[in-house]
Amino acid sequence: MTNNKFFRNAGWCALVSALLMLAAFISFPLGAGMIGGVLEILGLLVFIFVFYALFVTHRADSAGLSLAGLIFAVAAIAIDIFVMINNGPSFLYNLWYLLLSLPFLVFGYLALRGTRLPRGLAALSLLAGVIFLISGISGFLVSADLADSISLFAILAMFVWQFWLWRVFWSKGFAAA
Repeated sequence: MTNNKFFRNAGWCALVSALLMLAAFISFPLGAGMIGGVLEILGLLVFIFVFYALFVTHRADSAGLSLAGLIFAVAAIAIDIFVMINNGPSFLYNLWYLLLSLPFLVFGYLALRGTRLPRGLAALSLLAGVIFLISGISGFLVSADLADSISLFAILAMFVWQFWLWRVFWSKGFAAA
């Protein structure tokens, strides 16, 4: 697969992941929890490829840090899927917020330091990471309800980030850069 096709597929994955997770986010208040859970799991599994594409993007700048971001992303997604399937304790849910903040912070930092991604995209990634981090810490220190309320802002930033990343990966000059 050529570099251009790889990043175009990553762009599709970013879009599909955002749409699946948005549909899941909408379906939970409507009482379709089982459907929402399946949509969220599918969206998270597709999201792994997006993080892999970010790893490939930033590997030349910092191989170790980008690998750490990919590992944190896979670990966070695995914990979230485990919690959703097994209806796990709130401790694991708060841990998910903390772990999910790390890939956003890592890849946001690498994007800010590098030149391949727009600065606004890097700032949005850092914003989502910080809000997920605050959400996870508040879940451990205050309450899970507060963590869920704070995470809504991080999820909104994550949706915007995914749609923007879809557009960036789809740009003709991205793979050539």
